[in-house]
Amino acid sequence: MPKIDANKICLLRTSALGDVIHALAFVNGLRKGYPDAHLTWILQTLPYEIVKYQKNIDRFIIYERKGGLQSWHNLFRQLREEYYDLVLIPQVSAKVSLISMFVKADIKLGFDVKRSREFHWLVTNNRIPSRPNQHVQDQFFEFLDFLEVKDYPVEWNLTFTDDEKLWRKSFFRGFKRPVISFVIASSNIHKDWHPQGYAQVIDYVNNTLNMQPMIIGGPSASEKKIADKICGLCKSNPAVALGESIRNMILQISGSSILVSPDTGPLHIAVALDVPTVGLYGYSDPRRCGPYKKYHELLIDKYTDPGEKNAPITRKTRPNRMNLIIPEEVIEKIELGIEKYINI
Repeated sequence: MPKIDANKICLLRTSALGDVIHALAFVNGLRKGYPDAHLTWILQTLPYEIVKYQKNIDRFIIYERKGGLQSWHNLFRQLREEYYDLVLIPQVSAKVSLISMFVKADIKLGFDVKRSREFHWLVTNNRIPSRPNQHVQDQFFEFLDFLEVKDYPVEWNLTFTDDEKLWRKSFFRGFKRPVISFVIASSNIHKDWHPQGYAQVIDYVNNTLNMQPMIIGGPSASEKKIADKICGLCKSNPAVALGESIRNMILQISGSSILVSPDTGPLHIAVALDVPTVGLYGYSDPRRCGPYKKYHELLIDKYTDPGEKNAPITRKTRPNRMNLIIPEEVIEKIELGIEKYINI
């Protein structure tokens, strides 16, 4: 039995695509300890698209962060109508703290005081113990450990509808070769690799490996500009599939043979889908936010200096490290991924 008895549980993890993937694994573990509880998840519109078909969530409360006062009014109105036995708050931000104030519950479980910022400590009345920094996914699992949920599965089980599977089949039918997908931008330019490197690797994938390179990502003007620059530097013609819905991007990842990506949401989606992932790291500590317990042999780590292998995991970032990655290293990791994981 879990440490805290609860029939109605609310999860507050509202944003960040990668963290929503981590929260999904947490939810699937939580269901092992609370098989009959009613679970509500409060989150923003875009990340909701990732998890909306997941069977272990009974109800979603969705809001649009930039939807204006009306969006926030609708959210608070819904919260006034509910009461929970347990609210789980594995997110530290001022907006989440504000939402937490309007969620009515007996127990509001959050991080320890050391990790509490943005008024997090004010809106929680129970806290998990302090621990050294570890992978973000494990920080979610700390809540399960506190609740004494035992032997939970570490699984994501991203779910697709039959129509989505048909879309994926139709999309990939247009390619005559296995696809290697490239995520070219994140929400933080310090995490991004340079277009010249992508262009060189894309040409190698196309011309030497005889595989289909594909650029994937969001609809922003900045991503399109980066993609245009990469294509202008390429001697080959990579497929460009920017601007699809988040669901379609997930389907594109699921049909790819390998994903090449910096530290961003699609990388964690690929790991959840068991797609071999070449992670490009220099700005952030990959021990904290790299691929979770998979594909470490495909990871390029320019963050960690010699002699730091056993140093404490940290949130500290290191600008200008991504330019230390050279195309030959990325090519080597792609070839290793093909050799180890892909049957061509």
